[in-house]
Amino acid sequence: MERSEHAAIKMEATAPQSVSASAAFPAANAWWLFCALIFALKLLLLWVDSTPKLFLGDSGAYIWTALTGWIPSDRSYFYGYLVRWLAVWPHGFGPLLLSQMLVSAVTAIVFTLICSRFFRMSNRLCFLFGFLCALDPCQLVWERYVMTETFSLLVYMLVLYWSLAYLRDRRLWQLAVIQALSVLLIGFRMSYLLVVEASTILLPLIAFARCGLSALRERIEARVPQGSVLALALTHVAASIAMMFLMHGAYKYANGWLSNREPAYLHDAGAHLAAVWAPALDPSDATDSRFRDLIANGDQFKIDDLTLRNAQHFGEGFLIDRWRKIEKNRRKRDRIAKETAMNALRRRPLKIVGLALKTYMGYWGVASIQSYAREDLGLGELSDEQVKVLAEKFQFMTVKVLPAQPFSLLQRYFLGGWPYYFIVVLSPLTCALATWVSRQRAFVFLLFVHASVLMVVITALSPQASVRYLQPVSMLTLLSIAVCIDWLARTAKPAAIPSAS
Repeated sequence: MERSEHAAIKMEATAPQSVSASAAFPAANAWWLFCALIFALKLLLLWVDSTPKLFLGDSGAYIWTALTGWIPSDRSYFYGYLVRWLAVWPHGFGPLLLSQMLVSAVTAIVFTLICSRFFRMSNRLCFLFGFLCALDPCQLVWERYVMTETFSLLVYMLVLYWSLAYLRDRRLWQLAVIQALSVLLIGFRMSYLLVVEASTILLPLIAFARCGLSALRERIEARVPQGSVLALALTHVAASIAMMFLMHGAYKYANGWLSNREPAYLHDAGAHLAAVWAPALDPSDATDSRFRDLIANGDQFKIDDLTLRNAQHFGEGFLIDRWRKIEKNRRKRDRIAKETAMNALRRRPLKIVGLALKTYMGYWGVASIQSYAREDLGLGELSDEQVKVLAEKFQFMTVKVLPAQPFSLLQRYFLGGWPYYFIVVLSPLTCALATWVSRQRAFVFLLFVHASVLMVVITALSPQASVRYLQPVSMLTLLSIAVCIDWLARTAKPAAIPSAS
């Protein structure tokens, strides 16, 4: 009798474990199948559309870095070394495109893991949005371009993944991982710098405010004496800032050493700011009399024209070109341009905000958004020397006039996705809504912070609206929409259960 009771108790104890174990196998198999389908989808698209694409200016700079080791003064350079390893050495763009396809697939998988592990969505919903991420028109087309977008997006998703992990666990080593990935991120694309700097301070603050003081004390009471929670939070903030300064300082030193210049994130940042904010500049902002006279005569090169801000930076006869001819010292020239732009920001911040709003409104129009999308695909004409280099170094034959080529499948898909871009530019609003309805408000609030900072970057620090700049914001938009749909599914579920009567 006792043996039978003992056996029954043992069976009851092991039954839940066996049930959970048996349930885990289908779940694991579902994830493996999902990953396989993502890679199969990417391979199919690569087979259908396998022609490399170029974006004049950016692609040329990365290729030149790959060929010569030259470090550009106005953009990050890590991608240039990938082009060297994956295209120059193999003598073709095939390995580079294959690598970008694999990286894009991993990005979709990391996105799906974020939905599952941090937002606790059902597998069905996670897989659905994972496929939407893999087919996102904001990122799919760039898998074919000699551009840093695909690699930088994966690093950004890894930064976001570990940021959410830190919000959950609050471990110092996770902050170190985030900062290391952040340096890699800005090394691929400097436009992420502002969101990295904002997260350095805000991430620990959000983490320690996440569940309220009482809930926080319950979790760390065993390790931290009561009353020292604030001290621990400040310690994490200080550690995060210290790690950022240390790692970013190393990056700036390496950038200066490789380019034989002074340590800096970029060596052309001042010129960029002065050009983007050119319509807001006043002669009194200039810290040099020669630059002051140049701005005062800005009507000669249409300094107030919003549509010519990109030309003010790169065009012959415009602001920066004229300033370059006046001041020959590169370092001094860029310093004066930066000081002038920052003076305009301090004295007339509302005018800079007005420029940002006008840039933002450039996204709101069917004709304008389609026009910007076409520009993002790369317009221009290659020189005879560039055509020769592409043929000799990469066995890539192309026409000189890039727009003369018919649009590929992915390019047409990118152009046809314009209705979705209207949703993306509303990302801060969708993230705010998701924060309100989500069970993990701290997690979604971090998405809101990222979306808001990135929208500031692509409006206040960009010469014009560009669909290409929306790529990381699109990921945040998909995540926030998934959170809202998950909330709708949870609220509708009890109503679907029939009453006992």
